[in-house]
Amino acid sequence: MKRWGMALGRVALIIGIYFAWFFTVTTLFFDYVYPLSPWFEQNTVFVIILNDIVGLPLMYIAFKLIYKQSIFKEARFRKINKKAVSYAFLIGLGAGLFTVAFSQLPIILTDQYKFRELFDYLNRAEWYVFFTFLILGNIYKETLFRGLLLNEFRKVVPLTVAIIVQGILYGALFFFGDIPLSLYGFLGAVIFALLYVWFDSIWAPITAQIACQGLQYILWHHGPKITNVDYLYIIMAVSALIITIGIYLANRHRRSPAIREGGVHA
Repeated sequence: MKRWGMALGRVALIIGIYFAWFFTVTTLFFDYVYPLSPWFEQNTVFVIILNDIVGLPLMYIAFKLIYKQSIFKEARFRKINKKAVSYAFLIGLGAGLFTVAFSQLPIILTDQYKFRELFDYLNRAEWYVFFTFLILGNIYKETLFRGLLLNEFRKVVPLTVAIIVQGILYGALFFFGDIPLSLYGFLGAVIFALLYVWFDSIWAPITAQIACQGLQYILWHHGPKITNVDYLYIIMAVSALIITIGIYLANRHRRSPAIREGGVHA
């Protein structure tokens, strides 16, 4: 029970800090900053950058003061080899290509789903704003969900359950209960969690996320607009194959065959 209490307390702290600052910064941004210039209408993702710039140090300070621990050590900011980087990058490219094709399906373009709205929100930003978001946002997001939350769950439940729970949280917290988007987030979170566990480094899922979202941004601005549904399904099938191959190779070359379910220790 003590282990459960400690783990739940740390999970509550992580989620509490995240939401306390997120709602604060979004309220301040849209009430006082957003109306100042049309620039913010195009670069609305700037609010996420503000959230991450302050949110990560807040999380670091809280863990240092309360638990005397470094979140960077807990999250396993450790070097990975070139093969791990290449496999994570391959999976990310496959996921990005799949997402771009999926977002162009006629049914997804309807008002019934919010995928297009989400992708426009992220990708309409100017390149230098998006690049800042791409790097900083994924470092913060992966540290939070894979580096901290997943590891807390691993201390008290089997690894498979821990991965599922963090995936559900990821989808719910980022997409606020929108079921299709939450399912989309859940599937991505499971893949990124596997990369994190297999290579025992937070840089693996960060690399995959950067490849995924980076390709989405490039294709959003410079890729073809495909209206033929058959072509879109072919692209999705090919990208799913790329993801599958990447996962297979990553699993074969993971850092250690032993999965440590008792938490991550230095």
